[in-house]
Amino acid sequence: MGFRGTRTAAAVVALAVTALMVGCTPEDGGSGEAGATTEFAANNGTITIPAEPQRIVALSRAIPALLEVDAPLVAATDGYDVSAFADPAMVERYDSLTKLPTGAAATNSGGGANVSYEQIAALDPDLIISGFPAKTYKSALNDDRLQSIAPTVDVGPTTPTQWRTVGEKAATAAGRGEAFGKGKAEYEKLAAEVKARYADKIEGTTFAAFSIFNATQPNSFQREYDDSFTTNIANDLGMSFPGGTDEKFSDIVSLERISDLADADVIVYQVNADGSLKYPRMREVLDSAAFKDLPAVRAGRVLTIAHAGAETYTGAMATLRSIADGLGRLPS
Repeated sequence: MGFRGTRTAAAVVALAVTALMVGCTPEDGGSGEAGATTEFAANNGTITIPAEPQRIVALSRAIPALLEVDAPLVAATDGYDVSAFADPAMVERYDSLTKLPTGAAATNSGGGANVSYEQIAALDPDLIISGFPAKTYKSALNDDRLQSIAPTVDVGPTTPTQWRTVGEKAATAAGRGEAFGKGKAEYEKLAAEVKARYADKIEGTTFAAFSIFNATQPNSFQREYDDSFTTNIANDLGMSFPGGTDEKFSDIVSLERISDLADADVIVYQVNADGSLKYPRMREVLDSAAFKDLPAVRAGRVLTIAHAGAETYTGAMATLRSIADGLGRLPS
């Protein structure tokens, strides 16, 4: 996966946004008028961008937030995993956009950044917003070429849990920051309700999450700790996935070590909204004798989460409802 980076205070601070209106052209009168610009502090520096962009190209993990706030998109990178959107209208809108091939089946985690600069230029954007993970943007994209096409802001994350700040920044750059934040209070209220309702099943319980993503190495699985793809929204309920450190939120582990999950009271993994496996290769784990012999599995203490990769508050509320349903089904 594209996020095995460090979680440092500097990385978080580097993602801070400032949006101050500056430098209108002589023929306009100020904010909101033709030619008005704003200074935007992004990962790749302070960039002068349109105050009200009209033709935005969205790259990677900037896509969900920009769809949710109905930003004026003309194109987006292809292969985005829309299963976490939890809003059919967002899926429909994404499907209708011009797609930029990236050379990967899914770009959510940063894989495949081989964008065509010529194709982007032909779209005549006035703003490019990149949500590729920060390391991917720096190593795999040519910032100078993008800037020569249109002002480009890199707001990509360093950890999965940063979808919250990525979404806010992407929406702010698009002139729709307030729209993205509208769902935050509702999300936090629902999280508090679920946390209180199932406190007896959360407090003192050790959870263990695992995945086999499309990019996970053969004969391996990914054990996920706090702040990872499967776990970061569950963390808001007080669910703890111990084992990680400030330097990592997941480990690639040999399938032979599935017994490592024996230390957990509850096993957690992702599914699609209809309950089917999100990553088909997980079947080899679920059908294995070693998995079936885990104490939590034998006790029926397995929790599946739909929409676990949500990157908007709308999607994250669907995640919370899925977790609540799973917690309600767990044996006491």
